[in-house]
Amino acid sequence: MDHLAAWDKYAGMTYDDLPTHVVQVANQCILDWFGCALAGSTEPLSDILRNHFGHRSGACTVIGSDLKLEAPTAALLNGASGHALDYDDTGSSVGCHSTAPVLPAVLAVAEEIGASGKELIAAFVAGVEIEGRINHAMGRDHYPRGWHTTATYGTFGATAAVAHLLKLPKDQYATAMGLAASHACGVKANFGTMTKPYHPGHSAESGVNCARLAAAGFTANPEAVLGNQGFVQAASNAAQATDTAERLAAIADDWLILGTLFKYHAACHLTHAAIESVLKLRTSLNVDDLSSLTITVHPMLLDICGVPEPKTGLEGKFSLRGTASLVLNGIDTANPETYVDKVISSDAIQNLIDKVTVETDDTLTNFQSKVVWVDANQNAHSEFNDLSEPVSDYDAQGEKLQRKFVSLCNFAGQDGTAHLGSLATLAEAEKVRLG
Repeated sequence: MDHLAAWDKYAGMTYDDLPTHVVQVANQCILDWFGCALAGSTEPLSDILRNHFGHRSGACTVIGSDLKLEAPTAALLNGASGHALDYDDTGSSVGCHSTAPVLPAVLAVAEEIGASGKELIAAFVAGVEIEGRINHAMGRDHYPRGWHTTATYGTFGATAAVAHLLKLPKDQYATAMGLAASHACGVKANFGTMTKPYHPGHSAESGVNCARLAAAGFTANPEAVLGNQGFVQAASNAAQATDTAERLAAIADDWLILGTLFKYHAACHLTHAAIESVLKLRTSLNVDDLSSLTITVHPMLLDICGVPEPKTGLEGKFSLRGTASLVLNGIDTANPETYVDKVISSDAIQNLIDKVTVETDDTLTNFQSKVVWVDANQNAHSEFNDLSEPVSDYDAQGEKLQRKFVSLCNFAGQDGTAHLGSLATLAEAEKVRLG
């Protein structure tokens, strides 16, 4: 099979080729990510990265600072900041945090070369679409093996986006993707540490470098994604990978970006269905009368957000028991300030964690949960939640995201209203400028 046939389709795509709803959701992704990156720039990991890499001067803005760095390094730092709070979007059909690795890569290069806002948006969409097609090419077992798909798929998405922005010819585009196959990495064992948000930053940096090296004449096997001993074969079940062409053909006309899911709790997205269930139960039940709380989820979630006894803020983000205890204590799970060591390790949180049990059911999807609250009289109250479906009311989604954006800007000590206005007119910008 030739390398992804879809590359040809997206390589020449322009802003005018994008349907209205695709542009609308793309702008929502950009707005949401920028808010997350601005707030995430205040995190300790962002400070460490700025101190370590801040000597690499250039023309690209590092969000939340006065630094101007070279494009690959700006992409790295902004990519890490954008995922630092784990509050950025995910793609139900893309299979990862779709914006986190792609946007910082294309944003840095767009700022460096003076690309227009429309060119940036078109390149970003192309990157997300390719990123999602890598997901479908891989089959079902890549993530369960331990790979962090935001890091692996994200490397291909970032590379494709930058290659699109640089208008690379078909052969160089394919070479860039072949080189990306040797950059794609990241494992789930690092969830709950600073390395998880480092992953999309590294993917963004790799995307810039892969596309630029290909443009400079660097060589790589264009079949290194789907070909013999390539990435798909090496990092997924080879038997499942044999029907790659069929799976890609099935989504050939789909816009995968429309499957974007946005987060309204500042924790791992796979905790959100349970959070929503506990929130609903808590409105009518008395926590003082709680005997036990049982959360039932798909077994795979135990490897992602199953930290059994969280003590730190980062561990709390990846703990079904921890986030449930936050809700039971009436603590705002949408506030990034919630996920700090002092809160998660507090007696109030730890005491209620002891009443929470997690069970599994493989008939549930990753974004479904069942929560059973047993009161002091041993009466059971249950709530089921499914957050797997993207919304269809894009205007209402946009209003919610604007409120979230302003809140994140306020968290970072910035004027959210001013930033809101500049991002709303991004498509009109003749040259992308962040600072």
